Amino acid sequence: MARYKSILQFQGSIDGLVFYELNGVSVVRKKSGFNRDDFKTKENYARVRENSSEFGHCSKTGKMLRNAIYPYYKNCGDRYLYQKFAKLMTAIKDFDSISERGKRTVYQGLKTTDGKKLLSSFVFGKISSAKDFIKKTSYDDGIYVELNTPLTLPSLHLVSILPNFESYRFEIQEQKVSIDNGIFTFDSYFQEEEALQFVVIYDGEEILGMGFLA
Repeated sequence: MARYKSILQFQGSIDGLVFYELNGVSVVRKKSGFNRDDFKTKENYARVRENSSEFGHCSKTGKMLRNAIYPYYKNCGDRYLYQKFAKLMTAIKDFDSISERGKRTVYQGLKTTDGKKLLSSFVFGKISSAKDFIKKTSYDDGIYVELNTPLTLPSLHLVSILPNFESYRFEIQEQKVSIDNGIFTFDSYFQEEEALQFVVIYDGEEILGMGFLA
């Protein structure tokens, strides 16, 4: 790319050169040799196609999950959270060891211990991770969460999410439970393997922590 000065100011292409304006400056560059048909069919673009397919899947999955919990993290104070969350989805997808490259999914990655650990460790901006407050979680005939920190007026919100990793739509069920000797019991609405649980820990009106349960 190069800058140019001319009495005539125009945009477009001439003889393999593209003229356009960038940030108020007239610039010129050579036309790209990229060909869409080659991208779809040529073997030398295979790895690029694989990466592009997986990137698109991770971006859509991240957006789906963020939309499901948006009311809780919207004031977390991190303007780049969507980028960090997309990066998280990519890292989880990489734990999918059963799908061929180009078809690896976040869903398969979340079936692994490492994938679940990554998701539950994610921190939403300035809000602490829920795992910092949780002593134990169990899923026997319901969802049980035990806190390790005594709080004045604690309550827990549980958002049960049933994501569809193909249509990128989701169902949610929300529950709120107040203190019960530091142990909170929730109904298990979704029995499907792909169901996810997101917990928000309150002390009165203040959000102390939030995050996905492992």
